[in-house]
Amino acid sequence: MAFMSIHTMTGDPDDLLARKSEHMDPVVGRLAPRHGAIRSITSPTGDGIVTVNLWASPEGAAAFSNEPEALSAQRESGLPMPSTFQRFTDATVTYDQDGPS
Repeated sequence: MAFMSIHTMTGDPDDLLARKSEHMDPVVGRLAPRHGAIRSITSPTGDGIVTVNLWASPEGAAAFSNEPEALSAQRESGLPMPSTFQRFTDATVTYDQDGPS
């Protein structure tokens, strides 16, 4: 089993994606794997963005969220707090094939 979180942010999708790419992605790419991050997928929506994160455990996701560098990147990005946030502790990975990112 894995831990999955889904969150949305409301706003201009292009602006949100640009701020995420500039501030969050470099930090997440470097630190999240240490905490059991498996995959993160973000897409624009009609009124913002949606991100689906897959982790080995909820404890790993929580530990990453408390990393000082991740917290700093979040503040610097100016990204809003998620409009919605859902957690699923019993997610099943049906297949995992490396493909386009």
